[in-house]
Amino acid sequence: MKSKPFDIQRRVVAHKTSESWDTIPHVGIVIDLDVTAVRALVEKLRITSEYSDVRLTINSVMLKLIAESIKNAPDMNAYIEYNRRNNVGNIHYRDQIDIAMPMMTPAQRMITPVLRDVGGKSLREVCEAMEALARRANNTNIDLLLYEAALKDTWQRLRKGHLFTVLRRLWANFASTQRVALPSRHEREQYYKIPETNRLVADDLLESSFLVTNIGSLMPGLRCHVALMEIIPPAVAAFGLAGVQKQAVVRTKENGEHEFVVRDMMPFTCYGDHRALDFVHGAGFLKTLLHLCEHPEELL
Repeated sequence: MKSKPFDIQRRVVAHKTSESWDTIPHVGIVIDLDVTAVRALVEKLRITSEYSDVRLTINSVMLKLIAESIKNAPDMNAYIEYNRRNNVGNIHYRDQIDIAMPMMTPAQRMITPVLRDVGGKSLREVCEAMEALARRANNTNIDLLLYEAALKDTWQRLRKGHLFTVLRRLWANFASTQRVALPSRHEREQYYKIPETNRLVADDLLESSFLVTNIGSLMPGLRCHVALMEIIPPAVAAFGLAGVQKQAVVRTKENGEHEFVVRDMMPFTCYGDHRALDFVHGAGFLKTLLHLCEHPEELL
């Protein structure tokens, strides 16, 4: 039987997901979104001059739809500080909507950079920002990026007084027999000559409003629902998009009769931190999201 130690990517993922389930009481809901009009809008805009030079996808439209819907649920665009010993906590509201979105690099490495201020961008600007992140990701050494992010997170914990946690982490990753293997000094020097505007940096992985993962973009033909989502601290929400599926749906006509119609349906998963959110806090978000899926032209 073969074995190998976690590389830095698996260590970061293991730490953040374990912290999520250890500290956050998750509550979730799964619904089916009718995205027939969204898909039609994407096909319509792709042939216009305004979008001919950018990559417009149903994923970019959904990110914008989610951001606009979050504006009607400010408690979901927040982070909390909570003391488990005395049950005292605070909710801090964010000024803009920053969405973390998983992205596959050409080297088949998964990272989750943050798309900034999606609520303040037009749909075209969202597409441009996604393309810019992808270009920078192509020039990024993922191991060194995660190393930078882990160091920044470590210093933040040290400033919060988590001394023993930091010492254990430093020993395990830099002094123990399973210390992190990084590129050589020469490789690091060459890499850091790349301007930060042309590669991802630690800040591109930290401080998002929430996560939106799109399983449908990786396996478009897979018929599934996203059953569980990890809320990555300090966020209080996470969303999952599955692939678009053709389904027969019962609809009510104006005369009250029912009919079967074939629609494009997208399974949508929403998880929240129950310490900060009850269902009522997300009701405005869901109502707006359902409305915009039927009328996506309002984004324009």
